[in-house]
Amino acid sequence: MSSVHSPAADLTARARIRDSAIVYIGRHGWRAATVRAIATDAGVSAALVIHHFGSKDGLREACDAHVTGLIDELSRQAAENLGVGDTLDLINAAPHLAPLTPYVVRTIGDGGEFAQRLWDRLVDDTERYLRAAVAGGVARPTDDERVRAELLVIFKLGTYQLARYALPPANGARPDDLDLAAITDRYGVPALELFTHGLYRTSDYLDAFRARRPAPDPAPDPTTDPATDPATAESRQRS
Repeated sequence: MSSVHSPAADLTARARIRDSAIVYIGRHGWRAATVRAIATDAGVSAALVIHHFGSKDGLREACDAHVTGLIDELSRQAAENLGVGDTLDLINAAPHLAPLTPYVVRTIGDGGEFAQRLWDRLVDDTERYLRAAVAGGVARPTDDERVRAELLVIFKLGTYQLARYALPPANGARPDDLDLAAITDRYGVPALELFTHGLYRTSDYLDAFRARRPAPDPAPDPTTDPATDPATAESRQRS
């Protein structure tokens, strides 16, 4: 079993069970997970899992809290280093955190309240990094940075979710294992080429698409008070 902590840290039975659950959920999803299966992977009894977490739901809450804490720490490190990237890239850069990416991908795919919070967090982090990239002259500005951040998270999560159809499992790997190194090797350069150089040679497609979209409503004039505006007052009197 891979650990989501360094080998010397957090080796209590409770932590081993939690780490095993994170790996298992990343491979099979929460719905397929059972206390007995997770206990087997952790090398403990099902009774010990219940002793530490109370129930299957209690174990999931502990996993979610642990993953959230690790993402918080990664975000703090990125902010301190003023680096430009996103949370999933930061996870992939740390081999002992590799089980987090399958967990994140599987959790968001399964849906639910925590999945929504996790999605919002990934988009928030990506938007912040993109704004830093624009300010630093690394990335081009865009009309809606939030939507661009959403699109990039969709792109990355979709790559992780669907790459298994193009990449057969490595020797000895389980069919549901997410081979991050193989995904990066196969798609890293094409993705960077696409983001760096673009796809189309002209703006014809973009211009045509924008031309078909309705013009946005004009922004209200903050200096105009509807209560004192003459046109509004006259309209009210007529009605």
